[in-house]
Amino acid sequence: MGVKRIVAFAIAFGVVAAALLLNGRKTESPEKKIHVYTWSNYFPDAVLEDFKKKTGIRVELSYFSSSEELYSKLKAGATGYDVIQPSDYMVRQMVRSEMLTPLDHTQLRHLNHLEDFYKNPTYDLGLKFSVPYILGTTGIAVNTDVVNLTSDDVSWGLLFNSPVPRQTSLLEDMREVFAGVLAWKGRSINSRNVTELTDAKKIIDQVKTKILTFTTETRPLLLRGEVAIAHAYSVDALQAMAENPKIKYFTPREGGTIWTDNFAIPKSAKHIDAAHTFIDYFLEPQNALRMAREYHLTLPNKTVKLELLTPEERSNPNRYPPPEILKRLHFLDDLGESLNLMNNLWTELKS
Repeated sequence: MGVKRIVAFAIAFGVVAAALLLNGRKTESPEKKIHVYTWSNYFPDAVLEDFKKKTGIRVELSYFSSSEELYSKLKAGATGYDVIQPSDYMVRQMVRSEMLTPLDHTQLRHLNHLEDFYKNPTYDLGLKFSVPYILGTTGIAVNTDVVNLTSDDVSWGLLFNSPVPRQTSLLEDMREVFAGVLAWKGRSINSRNVTELTDAKKIIDQVKTKILTFTTETRPLLLRGEVAIAHAYSVDALQAMAENPKIKYFTPREGGTIWTDNFAIPKSAKHIDAAHTFIDYFLEPQNALRMAREYHLTLPNKTVKLELLTPEERSNPNRYPPPEILKRLHFLDDLGESLNLMNNLWTELKS
C-alpha cells in the first residue's frame, strides 16, 4: 500500500471514528422523566424519589387549584404534561372534548386492586380514559380551640354566616362554592336553574368581602391558625388533623359532594409508556398503603382497605363515610350549557 493511500485511509478512518463517537453522544438515552399536572399534597418528595429509584423515571410536578383551571389551560393549547389529574365530572368533559389518550390496560397490571364500583364509574365506563386515585368529600374543617362546637350537627351556614368571618375561608373552586350554597338552601348541588344559580351568586357576593380568602391551600392556613373555619377537601382536613387534633372535619347536615381525582393522560403527552408506569405504581397495594397511611389519603383500593388497613383505619368516617353520611353526598355532574352561566357568574364574583 502506498504512503498516500495509507495516509488517506488513516484520515478516512479518523473521520469515521470521530463521526461514530459524535453520533454515539447524540443518541445517548436522555434521563427518563415525566411531567405531572396535579393538585397539591398528593405526591410527597420522598415517594417520588422512591419511584425514581425503582423505575429510573424522574417526576416533575406542576399544580393547579381547580379542575376548571386544568381544563382551561389544556384547552388553550398548553402542552408538556404526561399525566394530569382531573376530577370525576371533568373527566367526562375532557373525554367529550377529545382531550385524553385512551389507556392501555395491559400496562396497568394492578387495576384489579380497585374496588368494583371504581372499575366502572359512571363518568368513565370501563376506565377507558382515567383511573381513580383519590377519594374524598368536601365539607368544613373547624379549629375547635377557636370555635366551640357542641354538636356534630354542622350546617353550611357555619361558612356563609360565620361567627369568625375574618378567620374563614372558601375554596378557590367554583363548583364547590356554588355546591355549598345550593346545598345550604336546599337545592341540588347540580342545579341548572338560572334563578337558583343567580341567587347563589348573590349570597357568595355578600360573603366574599367578609371572609379572609378563597383558597385551596387550607391545610397550612389551618395549621398556622390564620383560619378557624375552612371550606375544605377531606384530604387536606385529614392531613391537618394529623398535626393538630383540635381541628375537626364535618360533613354538613344538608349534604355535600363526594369526588374522585383521577389519573389521565392528555392527548399531547410525549411519554405514554412512562405515564402508564407512573399510574400503575400507585395502584400496587404496598405503594397505595404508604400513601394511605403516611399521607392520610383515601384510595379506592380494595386490597388496601380490606386486607392492609387496620379496622380502626377502615372505620374512620372522614376517610370512608358510613351509609348515613354517604346518602347525603353526591358527585358533581357535568352541567353542560349551564356551566357557561356559572362561569360567567363566578367571573363577576371574582372581578
